[in-house]
Amino acid sequence: MELEPFVILVADRDATVGVISSMLLSSALASELSAIQAKVRVLVAPEIIALSDEIELPEEVRKIEEQALGATRADVADANLIVAFSGLDVQKLQELRELGIVAPAVNLCQFVDNLEGLTHTSLSTQLNAGDVIVGAALQFGFSGGLSTCNICEAKEHGNMNYWINIADTCSRFAQSVQKMRS
Repeated sequence: MELEPFVILVADRDATVGVISSMLLSSALASELSAIQAKVRVLVAPEIIALSDEIELPEEVRKIEEQALGATRADVADANLIVAFSGLDVQKLQELRELGIVAPAVNLCQFVDNLEGLTHTSLSTQLNAGDVIVGAALQFGFSGGLSTCNICEAKEHGNMNYWINIADTCSRFAQSVQKMRS
């Protein structure tokens, strides 16, 4: 059965964090065992993505083979989830809302904790993993979910622990999604 693409837009208020975290998230979700066929796209200009090759990053982060891909109009229109790591870019989020994009927006660092709790309960066979993720994101936002993370807000680009925290968040999200596979 071919899964419909689940489009995740990265709308981080820090362009560097957005580009690098989109690579980390895409890499974490690139598994045949995933319950969703994820398309991770970043909401930054192509020239900023190109500059990411020049950013001083720890060697372990530079080894990631996944590429950051900018969001196309079709990706934006098909968005299922909007995520950030150092906080949501409020201006980009407002622009998306003005375009009629209603996908829930969450800071992935806190949302993954909520999602992990849901994956331990039995999921209805009527729902697919994408629906569960969107529903959990909506519930998380309505229940007062935070939009910033103290760890990620530090934005210590040169600190390996900073990137490990983001990679860990991406991995935990991918593992939670994988557990949804029926």
